[in-house]
Parts: sequence; structure tokens; C-alpha cells
Amino acid sequence: MPAPLTLVETDAGLPRSADAVVIGAGIVGVFTAYYLARRGLKVALIEKGRIGAEQSSRNWGWCRQQNRDARELPMATKSLDLWERFAAETGEDTGFRRCGLLYLSDNEEELAGWARWRDFAGTVGVTTHMLDSAEATERGKATGRTWKGGVFSPTDGTADPANAA
Repeated sequence: MPAPLTLVETDAGLPRSADAVVIGAGIVGVFTAYYLARRGLKVALIEKGRIGAEQSSRNWGWCRQQNRDARELPMATKSLDLWERFAAETGEDTGFRRCGLLYLSDNEEELAGWARWRDFAGTVGVTTHMLDSAEATERGKATGRTWKGGVFSPTDGTADPANAA
């Protein structure tokens, strides 16, 4: 069953002029248009269908730094700050919460890779905790399984894809 979407009423007519045109009204497009407009630009946001009804309505809503490539990490870190600031600036609820992000595994190679990432993360100010079997099993008790280990990043979070765009 698809997530319920909020219908956003829009103008079917195109503007005569714009400083910027953003094509695609998913999370990235909507936030791009928002921040351009905040800078004083006249923005046209164009979507073929309903706002937020494509991939943005079907993703898991993860807002994470955890296990990012080093080249992506500065943008991921900045995006978490922007998620928090957006709610404070606008009063809009995107469902964003810094609830942490947990990965669980029984694969030693995967756990070793997460440990290497944790070591790197510490050098750039990202908090990540490696979990032993008991800690991972406790945090993942909803799965009803015993896990070899896991990794948890308390500063990561989620947003509600149905509300965010």
C-alpha cells in the first residue's frame, strides 16, 4: 500500500519569467527551490505529476552520515543541519528526527568495514559506535534474532517522505 500523500495545490500555468527553473518536485527539487527563493530568486518548480509523488514518496527517509563515502560526507553532514533548520525557520513538520541509524550484521567482513569507517568518522567529527553481539542483539531485538555485531550513529536520523516534499 503506497504512503498517503498530501495534495499540494499548484498553478497549472507557467510563469512568464524566472531566475531559476527547478525540474522535479521531490525532496531535492523542493528544497532546492526553497533555498533559491530564500536568496531572493524567482523560482519556477516544475513537476510532471504530483509534488513528492515519485521516488521521494517511496524512500525510507534516511538522513545519514553513516557509511558515506568521504567525498559525500560534508554534504551529508550539512544536510542534517539543514533538515533541523528548515523546521525551525518555517514551522513545517517534515518528520525529521535525529533518532540515530542502526546497521546490524552477521558478516565479519561487513563489520570490519564498518569498524574502518568508524575510525575514519572519528577524524571528521562524526560519532559512530561499533556494537558487539550483545549490544547489536539488544538494539535489534525487534528482529527476533541474535546478531554478530552492528554499528550505530546517534546523530543520523529520518524524515517522513510523505510529508517532507
